[in-house]
Amino acid sequence: MDQKIYIATVAEKGAGKGLFVEILKKLLPSRRVQMIRSSDFWKQILDVLCKEESRENMDIVATALRGAFNDDGILNIPLKKELQRADADVIILDGLRKPEEVQPIKDMAGTVVFISAKPEIRFQRRKEHAEKTDEHDMTFEQFVYQDELPSNRTIRSIGETMADARIENNGTVEKFEMAIKEFLQDHGIT
Repeated sequence: MDQKIYIATVAEKGAGKGLFVEILKKLLPSRRVQMIRSSDFWKQILDVLCKEESRENMDIVATALRGAFNDDGILNIPLKKELQRADADVIILDGLRKPEEVQPIKDMAGTVVFISAKPEIRFQRRKEHAEKTDEHDMTFEQFVYQDELPSNRTIRSIGETMADARIENNGTVEKFEMAIKEFLQDHGIT
């Protein structure tokens, strides 16, 4: 049996993490692909607190817990448990935001992929495919403000300094798919 493949995606909102996973499933039809979202832990906390699942509220909870416990890698233990429990051939850890959160994927000999796109393109994508309650009617200024929230500030830095691969997603879906094919080939993932 093949060994599990672990991939972590690091990307600013709207860069194409979800599309990356969709394309990966298409390109690896004989492999079971599972995505674990780090943001699901923050969503669970907001749900318990009966608070709106907005990007700002997620940032408040994440920043408060990281600060209260003086631990930017506070999710590492639950993330590692989820990675170990995953029943798939290819496991995608989605949405790392802090350098300390890279460790679980490195511990499992995983690959960190930085998916990048220009802010204007990312804004259009978020408007078309809003995930959070506060994204539906946001302006470009609000989008830029959200990019500067504490839990988002370090994303680009992680991508530029800690990623094993970088994929640009400024063009068509077809062009993005070609870049993902190259990534798979370069990392021996078939």
